[in-house]
Amino acid sequence: MQKKIFRLLTASCLSFISINVMALTCSDDPEQNKVAANNYIFKILDFIDSQAKGIKQEVRTSTITSDTGAIRSIAKHSLNYDLNGLIIESHYDLYSDKNEKLYFEHLQKNESGWQNVIEDIEDKTNGKIQFKMDEQGRIVASEQIKKAPDFTFIENDSYQFDNNNCLVIKDVQWRLNELNANGDVIGTEQKGASIYAFSYQNHQLAKVSTQYSNNTRNESDFSYQFDTNNRLNVIQSTYSMVGKDTSNYITQFLTFNEKNDWLSATQAKQNRKNKQTNIIRQITYY
Repeated sequence: MQKKIFRLLTASCLSFISINVMALTCSDDPEQNKVAANNYIFKILDFIDSQAKGIKQEVRTSTITSDTGAIRSIAKHSLNYDLNGLIIESHYDLYSDKNEKLYFEHLQKNESGWQNVIEDIEDKTNGKIQFKMDEQGRIVASEQIKKAPDFTFIENDSYQFDNNNCLVIKDVQWRLNELNANGDVIGTEQKGASIYAFSYQNHQLAKVSTQYSNNTRNESDFSYQFDTNNRLNVIQSTYSMVGKDTSNYITQFLTFNEKNDWLSATQAKQNRKNKQTNIIRQITYY
């Protein structure tokens, strides 16, 4: 039980520093910044953000392989966008090498805003994330409720923006209750909090600094490379927990179409050859 809780909390706390990091932008266009921030907050596994304006739908197939080339898992991910590039629906399914469904997420709009339904078949957990928008259409709060046979986890997040609609602060408050076989709460409720601060350079996310309520801190730094056609083709990131080792990640965009949309990419943890994600993208335009 404790191992499962630790894995859950670690995944929640580290959600912004996985190798699937997005190229969050902070440009001179407040409306585009709002779209970029909302898509960032909607973030779903294996999703790499890009300028999606003009794209109506895309389907991504992500294949995770080992150092022997054997397939470890396959993800199918479909995304629908509005004319401004905002995600309006997303469905993600993760399968094992034996074609067994391991995990899924489904983001869609409902009467009260936006909702992401999540089920982890392997860990026997299910949950929902409800997103709340302000009158300007920015996501300002979200609540996640995750349930398992032996615990209930609730996370409440709030988001702050600068005058240019760039995301600058994410405030997280969570609590967890262990359950017995009858579904009754046992033990003492566990609580925690964290604050993420976002900073930008040259219109791109440059650093995320995180302070946790247990007095630990970490930092994630990002750098970007562009080709001669001014297309983003490499994202490099480092994640460092104070007092521990630094991890390095790299995302490379390999092929593009005539509209300069990327069509294939790879993601990997540097100096770790036993796992790599290869992504193929199919695009439909308005």
